Amino acid sequence: MATTARRSAVALSTLAALLLLGAIVGAVAASGPPAPPPARADPAIAWAAGGLLVLALAWVVIGALAARTRVVGKPGAAAARATWLAATRPWRARESTLGMLPLDRWLLLLVPGALLVATRALQTRFAGLLHIVVVLSAWVAFAIVARVLLGRRSPFPLLAAVGGVLVFRCILVLAALVFAPGGGWFAWWGRPLGRGSFIAVAVALFLWMIVAAGWALAAQLGGRRAIGVVAAGLGAAVAIPAAAVAVLGPGDVLAAWNAHVGLIPWGVARMRDAAASAGAIEALAISTAVGGVVLAVLGATLALSRRTERAPAIH
Repeated sequence: MATTARRSAVALSTLAALLLLGAIVGAVAASGPPAPPPARADPAIAWAAGGLLVLALAWVVIGALAARTRVVGKPGAAAARATWLAATRPWRARESTLGMLPLDRWLLLLVPGALLVATRALQTRFAGLLHIVVVLSAWVAFAIVARVLLGRRSPFPLLAAVGGVLVFRCILVLAALVFAPGGGWFAWWGRPLGRGSFIAVAVALFLWMIVAAGWALAAQLGGRRAIGVVAAGLGAAVAIPAAAVAVLGPGDVLAAWNAHVGLIPWGVARMRDAAASAGAIEALAISTAVGGVVLAVLGATLALSRRTERAPAIH
């Protein structure tokens, strides 16, 4: 019990620190140039997002209830329980995935993946195909690299941790789509307070996803190798979108991305027509892609190191 309490305290402290970091990033983003005119509200998008939000929240509630009740015996409940525990208490990710049925193992992958695709489709009004393809490519790259480095080790603790936090990130986006003034994403996103708040929570959840993934793998691999696997997967995931920007051209990619999602600082989006700015963005994209590859190689080296490291016991 004492160990669990200490781990919970560390997790809460880490989340608080990540939220503070996210708030700093959000404050910087909110202080940027004004947003373009808001897009016309689409009630159908808000209603669809509301339905998807209910389903996502139901998945979380089932997972929370299954962790303490006999609901875990119902089909799919074990997968929901695993994602809940791994996202909120990643040190229990391994134990939460033991003895799962094949259906639950598939749901660990399919539910967060389908929720991600559906959320991005609503966020881009079913028009941002490039955005969806790039995002999915990054996630697939992360999954493939991590799976290869895990070897014979089970990938399900990692899937549960990453998938669980991903569900929370989708809930954040869906809530913004539903509760934005008039149902318009850009109408809400154009407000400094809304933009800053969204970025603060989104950044904190993204960073927590990295922490949870490493923490979930530590019980299997030990801390050093777990960090290596996560770093390698993250490097591959970062290299994919950066390479897409560099190869396809920063002007077209940034224009399409910002038109549908609005996550690019407005000043950068407006500069895309200037040759000098485009060249600078392309150079940044290439540097980021190279950095992602380097991170992936370093992570793989760390993960495949032959030096033995004893994995901590599960409490």
